[in-house]
This record gives sequence, structure tokens and C-alpha cells, in this order.
Amino acid sequence: MPGILVRIKRLCRLRFAVLYPLGIYLVFFTAPDDMSLRAGGSFLLAGLLMRLWSNGYAIKLGRLTTSGPYAFVRNPLYLGTALILLGVFVMLKVILLGVIFFGVMAAVYTRTIRNEEKMLADKFGAAYLDYRARVPAMWPALRPYVTGEKWPFSLERLWFSREHKVVLWVTIGVIAFYLKKEFLVGHVVFGMQNAGLIILMFVLVLLDVCGEYIRYRQSRA
Repeated sequence: MPGILVRIKRLCRLRFAVLYPLGIYLVFFTAPDDMSLRAGGSFLLAGLLMRLWSNGYAIKLGRLTTSGPYAFVRNPLYLGTALILLGVFVMLKVILLGVIFFGVMAAVYTRTIRNEEKMLADKFGAAYLDYRARVPAMWPALRPYVTGEKWPFSLERLWFSREHKVVLWVTIGVIAFYLKKEFLVGHVVFGMQNAGLIILMFVLVLLDVCGEYIRYRQSRA
């Protein structure tokens, strides 16, 4: 009986109750067109760049990050993720579904952000309270926060954040939806351009697999 209750509780978690069913629906029952691909792609690119920029500065232990995008907005990683999701909904032309989804996410992550802010306030005290008072949570400020410790962008920090995996798989997803549009919706005859995109997808997957293998070998050394 306890095992059944654990499984039910697991199924009720956000990723099982919302994210996985949503992903299945988007994969099998939606397709972009040329205009939605361009519009959604703009938001996707903006979100990916925001997350890459953020991870090059983020130091999660021991220091309050106020450099780079953190000088303009307190939660640039969440902002980047929101832009990526917005890009997906625009690209796949499911705006109403996107509005509902963002409403659910806002309710969930408002509590998460508050808990994180409480933890940061307990850890950094007045320094974080001043930062929180001056820098918006999600909507970037026009002027950077100049107080606090600053450090430069780090490619090493970006690499260890594993954000490149997000870039790889978002790119793979966009290519896959483009090919779906071409073959299943547009009934386009197989050509060199689409063959090149298929090869690119496999190369990106191979890069991810090789990267994970290298990381595994380094961890075992």
C-alpha cells in the first residue's frame, strides 16, 4: 500500500502531471509553419542566449551573484527558460495553451522564488536585501546594479553548467519540428536541404553522447 501511495504522489508531481503530457501533445498533435518558425525561433534564441549569458556568471555557493545579467534581473535563468517556452508555444501555434501553462508555472514558481529569496536573505543578509530592493525579479531593469562583488564571464563556468545540452536539444527539437512541417504537413519531396538537416540532427546527438562520455571518463580519472 505505501508503494502505491508513493507512485500516485510521484504521478501528481509537476513533470508527470503537466510537463510530460504537454510534451506528448506538442510532439504528436502540433506543427509549425514558416511564419511561426521565424517568430518562435526569435524567442527561442533570446532565451538560449539569456541562459548562456547567465551561466557564465552564476556562482551558486558562497557568493551573491550580481554580475552580468544578474545586475539587471534577479532570475535571468528563469527568464531565459520562460523565453524558450514562449518560443515553443509561438512556433507551434498554441498560444492559448501557452497562456494556461504560464499561469500554472507562475503559481508554482512564485513560491519557489520566494523560498529561494528567503534562503538568500538568511545567507547574505543586508547585501541581498539591498539587491532585491533595487533589481526586479523577472523584468530586466534599464540600469545595472553596480553594488556588490563583480567578476568576469567564465567559459569554464558555462561548460560545467551543462547549458550546452539545452542548446543542443532545443536545436534538435526545432529541426525535428521543421522536418515534420516539411514532410507531414507540406508533403515536400525529400531533398538535399532536408537530408542535410537530418544529418545535422544526428551529429548534434552524437556530440551530446560524446560529451557525456568525456565527462564520465573525467569523473572516473
